[in-house]
Amino acid sequence: MSDKKTFASISSGKKSRLCEKKKLILEYEKAASRQLALHVIEKPLPRVWMIFIPILFVFYFWKVKEYEKGLQDFAENYLIPRRRALEAACAAAESCLPVNVDVLVNQFDDMQETTRALCKEWLTVLTGHFQLLLNAEGDSYHKLVHSGYRDKSGYLQFCQHADRTETAFNLALLKTIDGDSTALCQVTAAMKEGMRSLQKQSAENFFT
Repeated sequence: MSDKKTFASISSGKKSRLCEKKKLILEYEKAASRQLALHVIEKPLPRVWMIFIPILFVFYFWKVKEYEKGLQDFAENYLIPRRRALEAACAAAESCLPVNVDVLVNQFDDMQETTRALCKEWLTVLTGHFQLLLNAEGDSYHKLVHSGYRDKSGYLQFCQHADRTETAFNLALLKTIDGDSTALCQVTAAMKEGMRSLQKQSAENFFT
């Protein structure tokens, strides 16, 4: 086999492995987004007496349907920057070039300079995490995390860094959004609490 064919074969194999790892990471992020949505969005509960008033029972099912759509919308929007960061990390790994985080930041709407800096810091942490997992060894997400971070302490350190930078960005972003500031702060607080709970649970699952 010629050197050119050997290189092409190695490149093809590397790309295939990256695609497999990318799929594992994305599936985990989708599941985590759904779990966070369940934590943030309150599910409507039926009242016992509703079964005696059909129109109210119909209203309850309409609220459940609205709740399910809310879960889906939240999870999909929460996933957008993560999917973009993963795509960028995978492209960088294929080309052996660093991730251009500024390109990711520019995909957000116009932001103040301070908010932009916080966004860049968060996305730098996120893409670094994905790059670590893409370079790790394993045929499951669990194994990729275990290979990349080695121990619970290292993984939790990443979680805390990601949580801190994302929360700082979200809080800065809140100041530029029109709406009920109390409700927005409550959602942000619920997201922070939910993320910490999921991170703690995942650390226990990955390193026990």
